[in-house]
Amino acid sequence: MKIYNNISKVKYFEDAVFLHHTGSMFGIGCNAFSETAIKKIDSLKKRTSGKGFIILIPEIEWLDKFNIEYSPQIKRLFQQYWPGEVSMILKDPQDKFRLVSHNGKAAFRIPSCPFIRKFLKKIDTPIISTSINIEGKIPQSHLESIIAEKSDWFDFGILPDNITALSSKPSTLIDASGKNISCIRDGNIPFKKIESSFQKPQILFVCTANICRSPMAEYYLKGSIKKNDLAFSVRSAGFFNSGFQISENSREVLKEIGIDASGHSSTQINEELISESWLILTMTKQHKSHLLEYFPNAENKVFTLSEYAGFKSDIDDPYGMEIFYYRETFEKIKERIDIIFEKIKKEER
Repeated sequence: MKIYNNISKVKYFEDAVFLHHTGSMFGIGCNAFSETAIKKIDSLKKRTSGKGFIILIPEIEWLDKFNIEYSPQIKRLFQQYWPGEVSMILKDPQDKFRLVSHNGKAAFRIPSCPFIRKFLKKIDTPIISTSINIEGKIPQSHLESIIAEKSDWFDFGILPDNITALSSKPSTLIDASGKNISCIRDGNIPFKKIESSFQKPQILFVCTANICRSPMAEYYLKGSIKKNDLAFSVRSAGFFNSGFQISENSREVLKEIGIDASGHSSTQINEELISESWLILTMTKQHKSHLLEYFPNAENKVFTLSEYAGFKSDIDDPYGMEIFYYRETFEKIKERIDIIFEKIKKEER
């Protein structure tokens, strides 16, 4: 079996069956529209269940490309967990994925591995992905044993350099085809976390130190959410160490509109906060760039506050300036948050 570590050199053909990895598991895959290849995989795995396969796509926009149905609430889960280890069953009203769907529904995921996402864009078609095992047996997770025992299953392999062994734990599979979600298979990400995100999505504001701009944004949006009785969580964070009080001028500006932020303590951005949030709004383009440098798979949920509200300019830091500049900064933040809040409120109707 030829293994390609360079996507540009892959000799792909429509009915190929290939080895790949998704970011956590090795898989066997093929074109989601190739009946010949799908039947071959069914035969190799000795599948009798008749259930559908999981379909890998590189971008959320591909769901629209194939007219897959989803609500704004489900889209938040896409933003929060994709790319990643959550697969979601959605309605396929036009039956475009009939070869791998089940009861008019198909399961989709954007894999965490950027290598396979690049491959998907190159071939410009969704693929199915399933574990390398006979149905009912433990999936194989070591490349050496896969090559030794199952080379004849594949036409070729597409793998990043230096991949040898991965987790054998599958993605969490949820049914997101209705108003609520349900767990079909618990996996890498506990369903309880996903359910909590669905019921109360978290918005995270980010600035440099989490003592001036992002706390003003956090406490203002919290007030709007409380007044309208919406089920959202709001937090803020920065790039510096945790534990500092809100700046005196930011506290005073919020106090002028009846908001008490005296109990605020700064929080340093971390992987858990990123994972728990469905929308991350930064004060500047530079903040956004820094976040995506450290957390590249957060690409679907990180925006500047201005960008998400339809503005171009950053929210500059008033730190160390007179209170007039803090009031001016707050008005810019408020203007943008009011636009975003109306959008959120409309989606909840």
